[in-house]
Amino acid sequence: MTGSNLVLFVAALLTLIAALALGRRVGRRTIRPVGTTGLPAGPGAQPDVAADVMDYLRRLETQGSPGLVADVTRIFLQDTAARLTTLRNAVNERDGETVYRVAHALQGSASMVGAGSVATGCAALTVSARSGSFDQCEAIVAELHVRFEAIQRAMTG
Repeated sequence: MTGSNLVLFVAALLTLIAALALGRRVGRRTIRPVGTTGLPAGPGAQPDVAADVMDYLRRLETQGSPGLVADVTRIFLQDTAARLTTLRNAVNERDGETVYRVAHALQGSASMVGAGSVATGCAALTVSARSGSFDQCEAIVAELHVRFEAIQRAMTG
């Protein structure tokens, strides 16, 4: 995906996410708000990837955007893996500003693909980072890794 195509894609994705959140029309279809079920902790946990988002991306793909779902999935998985590593390092270094900044960015991207439990965990992480509760940050980052691994299995399986 070229740079200009990526910008157009992100703009379209943000429009879709806003529509999902607000229950608005996109084209000829009304997009209903996506609820998240939450992700149970531990091995074998089921991911909460929003099926409506993936379905919408697949429809876009069939209308002339070949590889869109694969691109979104690949970018999300690579970006999230890198951000989780950065979060773990920042928590270990007690760098609250970096934890806050990275968690906030990850919260947005997780929300965009429907990974509500990761977004919710990141919201909690931003609060803990701001308050300097690094023991709590460590626990949240560990749980985010578990949640991400479950989502990764679902998106690539």
